[in-house]
Amino acid sequence: MQQRTDSFGVGLMYTAVSPGRVNLIGEHTDYSFGYVMPMAVNLHTRIEGDAFEHVELYSEHFEETRFFKLDRIKKEGSWMDYVRAIYWVLAEEGLTPKGIKGRIGGNLPVDSGLSSSASFELAIMALLNEIYGLGLSPQKMALLAQRAENEFIGVPCGIMDQFIIAMGKEGHAMFLDTETLEHEYVPIPEDIQVLVFHTGVRRTLTGSAYADRRKMVVEVLRRIGRESSKCVEERDLRGLPGIYRRRFGYIIRENRRVVMARDALKSGDMETFGRILTEAHLDIARNYGVSCGELDYIVRKAVEFGAYGARLTGAGFGGAAIAVVDRAKGKEIGDRLLLEYSRAFRWKARYFLVEASQGVEVFRG
Repeated sequence: MQQRTDSFGVGLMYTAVSPGRVNLIGEHTDYSFGYVMPMAVNLHTRIEGDAFEHVELYSEHFEETRFFKLDRIKKEGSWMDYVRAIYWVLAEEGLTPKGIKGRIGGNLPVDSGLSSSASFELAIMALLNEIYGLGLSPQKMALLAQRAENEFIGVPCGIMDQFIIAMGKEGHAMFLDTETLEHEYVPIPEDIQVLVFHTGVRRTLTGSAYADRRKMVVEVLRRIGRESSKCVEERDLRGLPGIYRRRFGYIIRENRRVVMARDALKSGDMETFGRILTEAHLDIARNYGVSCGELDYIVRKAVEFGAYGARLTGAGFGGAAIAVVDRAKGKEIGDRLLLEYSRAFRWKARYFLVEASQGVEVFRG
């Protein structure tokens, strides 16, 4: 086999292609072990590289090379910490792969609300798994990547992002029970696209506010003696503080909506599916407090311009919204949204038309 070589001398024998993700519905439910329905998308992190004595990676996005030796796995406060996190969690599992040298690129934008960090983690994990024959299944890689994010990076995320990036299926969304990890692939009609509109609003409150909401959810489950939000009814919240009832009430209703949305999508009823998404946005904005004026504007305008439905996606407090659109109308709706948004707000926005993609894959040669 002829080996390709890049400009800094590494033989590029392996290529990991790791998708981003969009969550169609089921927001802030994964850390209460509820239902979600994400899809992997056809924007990817791409890492080309091969075995090496230490870790040395060039990032096209940051236009820099960083490296570390495997006997010193400590955070340094850079993008390389995500690589360190994967090596750390593998060591915790008793796996000790050697280094890699390579180039990081792809067309998945950073800080776009498409989970570029989880995509990067799974690209590294899958590359090491292939190069060193670690024998990890896609589901195991997802679980380890989540642990790396939780315990090494320090972000208390649920399993959704890592699971769909590892396990995605082209042309399908995934209905996922985040407690049992039972999942079902749901076909997306071929004439449908998802429009992702990034507001340009940086999610400056995400870290602390996300952690606050997660703590609240854990506390509610502890007080009522339940393991999962799927098993909670609104009557179970009686006697709790008002803010707890309001926020956890949203989670209860969102779990129900995920099931209804799955059923609507399976039957091809896009009108009902879209209506459920828009209702989900109104509920999370009013009762969970993670939307903002810019996201509300995009949701309202997207429906006005012909989308079946729209809502914020991701943690909220800025970031991105999605709209479900006919393929034939996607670009027209996206262009109109961008024009109107730029007149109403000063942020530098952009949009993407995405489709459901396969999960992370590694190719050789």
